[in-house]
Amino acid sequence: MSIEVDAPEDLAPTEGVVIRERFASLERDADEPIEDLRLSLRLPATRNARPRWVADASLVFNGRQLAAHATGADALEAATEAADRLERQMRRGADPQMAPRNDRRALQRALAHLAHEPKHRPRPSFKRPDLRDIIPQRTAYPFPESTLDAVADLLDLDLEFLLFRHARTGEDVVVYRRDDGRIGLLHPPGSPLADENDIVVTEPSRYPEPIPLTIARDEMDVLNHRFLYFIDAADGRGKVLYLRHDGDYGLVEPPPSGADRLA
Repeated sequence: MSIEVDAPEDLAPTEGVVIRERFASLERDADEPIEDLRLSLRLPATRNARPRWVADASLVFNGRQLAAHATGADALEAATEAADRLERQMRRGADPQMAPRNDRRALQRALAHLAHEPKHRPRPSFKRPDLRDIIPQRTAYPFPESTLDAVADLLDLDLEFLLFRHARTGEDVVVYRRDDGRIGLLHPPGSPLADENDIVVTEPSRYPEPIPLTIARDEMDVLNHRFLYFIDAADGRGKVLYLRHDGDYGLVEPPPSGADRLA
């Protein structure tokens, strides 16, 4: 299996060999072939996070692209954690009963490490609100998911938030990292998800009714939220407006209705 590795020149050759072997083991243990396996290793750009390493890995398995982000005290630790996260996703795709990645205890252990991750995030560049463009993008996971699966995806990708369609209700909702270290679940007002589970803190959208994108932008211009979840009055879908690292706004949108079933 071909493994594309992008790493600094000072990566120790012995570490490189062990890392490649760990990723090669993913295919040996899989029932289906793996395609486009890539690994990027680097030191973070933020000074207060050094000397920890950052690993980003991705592959295609059963026609679906999987990705993982991890950090570690050295390149080997970061790469091994990324490989472990990819392996959990592969197991879930092959047999949901085999995958511990959405187990409550596994999630609670993973949440204990969240406090370290913000150090690796660059600060957003400042732009005057009137100069900020809106950059549309699709959600990272377009498939319907349960709350626990979405939380697992949030941790595997090391995201601040994840917009997804809930498998139980069909609503566009968000799991995100709260300032108190817990995971929040944002949902439309009146949703049955208000009593979802004790892993997440359920919270209704701040808006009782759908709003136009212009209203969401006006609030972001004034208050500079990390992100803002809202139901768009134009199409009734849940979306997220957030401040990108380049100073512009990102608009995370769900796939068109039915597109996730065709994927």
